[in-house]
Amino acid sequence: MGHLEKNDYVLVSGFAQTPKGTPLNEMYKHIGVQLLMDRKSNRIIKSDFSVISSLTKEVLQDLVQGYCIDEPFGNLENKIKKHMSIPSLGAVLQAIKSAIDRYKDTFKVQ
Repeated sequence: MGHLEKNDYVLVSGFAQTPKGTPLNEMYKHIGVQLLMDRKSNRIIKSDFSVISSLTKEVLQDLVQGYCIDEPFGNLENKIKKHMSIPSLGAVLQAIKSAIDRYKDTFKVQ
């Protein structure tokens, strides 16, 4: 994993339902996100998103990489909303929040 020691990172995932009435929902029922977290800094190192286009994935990865989950989620949410307007945005944000919440719950992060 490059500059990280094996014990310094953890992979978490989150999911959300795709928006009804969209082509995405016709093909897939859920959007998934995987976040590679640096346990020392609580920052997102890398991310991956399921069932979205490669361009959307690239933009999302650029926006979330480096985000510290010690900050309010609204900061990240506003940053993403400033740069994206897609029908599945609510589901994407919910999946990210779900993964972050799982990380906080599992590793007792305040």
